[in-house]
Amino acid sequence: MTQEEFSDKHKENPILSKIEDLRESDIMCVLNASYIAERFFGKSKSWFSQKLNNHIKNGSPSEFTDSEIETLRNALYTISIELQEIADELQ
Repeated sequence: MTQEEFSDKHKENPILSKIEDLRESDIMCVLNASYIAERFFGKSKSWFSQKLNNHIKNGSPSEFTDSEIETLRNALYTISIELQEIADELQ
């Protein structure tokens, strides 16, 4: 399955669509993928990149499991709270 076929197949899935948006957003230029991978998943940057970009591995796209999606969601919430706290301290 090509990346294009995978994207077409999952367009209607709201969770996968959001991950697609995350991958294409500027926020990933600000966030450190290595940090997220290590802190929240205990994995390497390459593992996280493969999942985020749906790289083909063993003939099929590497994608986040439901549990990993929940972990990523919680990681982004945690980072947002930490950033808010830092911003509040600047007042």
